[in-house]
Amino acid sequence: MLVRSLIYVSDSNISLQSDEGQIDAIVDVSQSRNRALGVTGALMFAQTNFVHVLEGSRSAVEELMSSISCDRRHRNVRVLEEETLTCRRFPSWAMAYVGPPALVEPRLAPLLASTEATIDPFATQDMISLLRSFISLGR
Repeated sequence: MLVRSLIYVSDSNISLQSDEGQIDAIVDVSQSRNRALGVTGALMFAQTNFVHVLEGSRSAVEELMSSISCDRRHRNVRVLEEETLTCRRFPSWAMAYVGPPALVEPRLAPLLASTEATIDPFATQDMISLLRSFISLGR
């Protein structure tokens, strides 16, 4: 079965003082909604930015992206990669969450500097590998 995969980054409008509760709320709501839509993926929050991988049917991914684009907790939402896969990268996770480890910040920088014309495919693959490694450690 083919699955749509989309990776985006966005700037966060969440204040550092209230981030933990708001991130928990995002994760809780997203896990429930993603399960209902048949979407899997992973979210990373690194204090000032989000990186999110979504996997599911084209219509479900588009519905979520429409919602995310209107969410006041995000600004400057940028799709870095969109592709069709033969299998999911995060099959067991309605939405895995990776917090802001210091290791992530330098590896996130190339994605944040990307424009639609300059996206480095190695940077997106590096981020997917990083997300998968953190998720495996958390099992």
